[in-house]
Amino acid sequence: MNKKAFILILLGLVWAGSLAWFGLGRIGCQPAGLKNRPRAVAGSEQWQGIYYQDQKIGYSVTMTRVLTEGGQAVSNKSLMRLPLMGEVRQVATTLNYDLDKDYRLTGFEFKMGGAAEISVKGRVMGKRLGLEIISNGQSQNTEMDIPGNITMPEALEPMLIGKSLVPGKEYGFSVFDPASMAVVPLTVMVIGSDSLRLDDLWTPAVKLEVSFSGSKSLAWVDSLGQTLKEEGPLGITLLRQTREQALLLPEDFPGMDMLGSIAVPVLKGELPKPRETERMVIAVSGLDLKGLDVSGGRQTVTDSLKQVVQITREQTPELQTVNSKQSEMAEFLKPTVLIQSQDPEIKKLAQSLVKEKKSDWDKTLALEKWVFENLEKSMTISLPSAVEVLQSRRGDCNEHATLFAALARAAGLPCKISLGVVYLDGKFYYHAWNSVYCGKWIELDPTFGQAPADAARLRLVEGDLSQQTRLLSAFGNLKIEILEHRP
Repeated sequence: MNKKAFILILLGLVWAGSLAWFGLGRIGCQPAGLKNRPRAVAGSEQWQGIYYQDQKIGYSVTMTRVLTEGGQAVSNKSLMRLPLMGEVRQVATTLNYDLDKDYRLTGFEFKMGGAAEISVKGRVMGKRLGLEIISNGQSQNTEMDIPGNITMPEALEPMLIGKSLVPGKEYGFSVFDPASMAVVPLTVMVIGSDSLRLDDLWTPAVKLEVSFSGSKSLAWVDSLGQTLKEEGPLGITLLRQTREQALLLPEDFPGMDMLGSIAVPVLKGELPKPRETERMVIAVSGLDLKGLDVSGGRQTVTDSLKQVVQITREQTPELQTVNSKQSEMAEFLKPTVLIQSQDPEIKKLAQSLVKEKKSDWDKTLALEKWVFENLEKSMTISLPSAVEVLQSRRGDCNEHATLFAALARAAGLPCKISLGVVYLDGKFYYHAWNSVYCGKWIELDPTFGQAPADAARLRLVEGDLSQQTRLLSAFGNLKIEILEHRP
């Protein structure tokens, strides 16, 4: 088996979750007693430095201008240089959006550039959100229902205008997250007055707590409603700076590897042959498993109080062909904005790979083998799109899982993406793989070339990559003890 595949664990997933928070953190608002003061952000430019565990890795700038018909046009640009496995990867994002005179979102455009580029445009149409996703030069249009008014992560500042920021007050919003392309709930709670030391000066501030998909972050804003500082998951901090300060970035990061630093520690036990593991029993701490997709299929919670989970690799001789037209499988057969199983090239490839295979499991093996052998194993920081991955033929586990899901669905095989952690070199790393229904759900890993996948992994959520924000609560908190294993 390709040793290189073992170490190319998903940072794209972790990055996308962090990306969501980068936007969520830039709140800004008006503290209590300042409701009638002019808004500081109109026609403004705000710069921030981005830090990871006290090491500067990038910058962000938000520019706001007032529209002639009322409302605002907001533009945010960020650039980050990420040290990964001895290399520095650069990723840039741009988010432009418009608000009407009542600060309601009317439209936006999100772009992310790195190893691959993707653009998402949105337009609010009553209670529907129209989306255009452009990847690899191809455009896809779709719509989704929205729960009334929605905002972008960056638009929380105007949403809080006129609201009293007294300790204990809590406000809820519906936010469209471009990283997962889903509408998610977000809550802001006022903690109280505080002060920060910036450039050797103490600045009065209001401290806020932001809750998003089970993860909490902190933000401090000044008397004009401008953001001073944010602290979020994974040791990420944003700090208000001058333009000159923000643009100062290091050229190198000696001894720093973000991938290793976000790995899940193993408090007890080890796996001498993880890729051959048939059964593993673990105790999970630091994370409430309720509300996650931990139980089911190969995974059984044997002690809910101690959060003990048994993972058993599936046996395949008893597999049978399943009628994929069953209504309960429909969700896992349809295309999504990133799993474009209806794309002509994806359908053509899928049919060519399975046309001589009789059973669903044989079809699964043919698709898994092709993805494993034909995709270059490369660390990629992007939003994975199946049509782009088919063209580029490279990526990490996000890209492998996304393309496999599209091929499987195009071949009539119900398929999900599993998101969780996998064991490697004494730690658990965040990872993505797949589940296919062949009479029962079977987990496989096209990045590692395994069908079924080994049991040295823990599934936390499943569905597609829109579920990745549910992992935010695990980052920096999840810990695992290995109680038993075979072999």
